[in-house]
Amino acid sequence: SWSPCGQYLASASFDGTTCVWKRQQDGFEVVATLEGHENEVKSVAWAPSGTLLATCSRDKSVWVWEVDDEEEEFECVSVLSAHTQDVKHVVWHPTLQLLASASYDDTVRLYREDDDDWLCCATLEGHTSTVWAVAWDSSGQRLVSCSDDRTLRVWQRQDSEGQGSGSEPSWKCVCTLSGYHGRSIYDVAWCHLTGAVATACGDDAVRVFEEVTPVSPMSPVTFGLAAHVARAHAQDVNGVAWHPREPGLLATCGDDGDIAFWQYQRPESL
Repeated sequence: SWSPCGQYLASASFDGTTCVWKRQQDGFEVVATLEGHENEVKSVAWAPSGTLLATCSRDKSVWVWEVDDEEEEFECVSVLSAHTQDVKHVVWHPTLQLLASASYDDTVRLYREDDDDWLCCATLEGHTSTVWAVAWDSSGQRLVSCSDDRTLRVWQRQDSEGQGSGSEPSWKCVCTLSGYHGRSIYDVAWCHLTGAVATACGDDAVRVFEEVTPVSPMSPVTFGLAAHVARAHAQDVNGVAWHPREPGLLATCGDDGDIAFWQYQRPESL
């Protein structure tokens, strides 16, 4: 995970550590090694503010680290143990200090700061197997999750009117995409430039979904399959990532050891 300033790169490892690398003229050097997780670290994410880092692990925990840029020091400020199984993925809200995690316990959990600590403020339930990854849309009002149950779920933040000023926002599953994937969906990416959603699947395919324009404001949220590359890789596709500034440029990686680059163009019919 790149820091927002672009000077640091954080990497998570099966050795149970997270390394922070600083960009130098002739390469990168390790400026910090974050230790404490009891098992392999599955994911690391840098907050958009640049002041926080999140890690998650097979040890069922999510850690939030405070970043001191000037001293290049990283302090663990919270250990969150809301999940009951391995935590596979962490990702920060695009503008708020709100963190999402995906787990082997079939749930997505959201966390926010509370006084000097962090707490789990929402649990998104609905998947029937491991949730491998989550991704926010550009507004942060929606979240998409992908699972071993071969479905995608789109979650939307609900208006808190009538819930009381002190209540937490609720999150509702507004769309479930099923029947498109032949095996587990290992990764999902929501393009903040175009709104397209890409998936990496164990059936060797890459797919792109687009939201269908609603007929009326009361119409249900629906997404349609806009592109499908059946043999994108020779083996499982494990990762997808949209370019942050070039619309339609997608990178994928697979068990075949390849990284592939794709140019996606939105169909006229959607």
